[in-house]
Amino acid sequence: MEGENEKQKVITLNDESFKHYLIERYGNPAENSNWGRFKNASQDLILPETWVHLYNQAKQDISQKGGSLIGYELVNNVLLSHDGINSHWPINWMWVMRFGRD
Repeated sequence: MEGENEKQKVITLNDESFKHYLIERYGNPAENSNWGRFKNASQDLILPETWVHLYNQAKQDISQKGGSLIGYELVNNVLLSHDGINSHWPINWMWVMRFGRD
């Protein structure tokens, strides 16, 4: 019964903060010599395809640990949730990362 009352860890991030999280968590300078430059430069220099790749890594990592990664956007005063990204990086989404219980 104690397990039912445990709270899960949840983090909410705006688009810029989520991108910063992705760079810090999944940007591996050993795999790509450009990461060191990206960490200290504008996020606009990183290609949309790279952001989608990093997002997919984060989603897989969080899902494997029993959590979820959901993007939210406001369209015509309606809040829409998304559990994936197609080919283009979404603009102005909010991100919610729910981590599984340890």
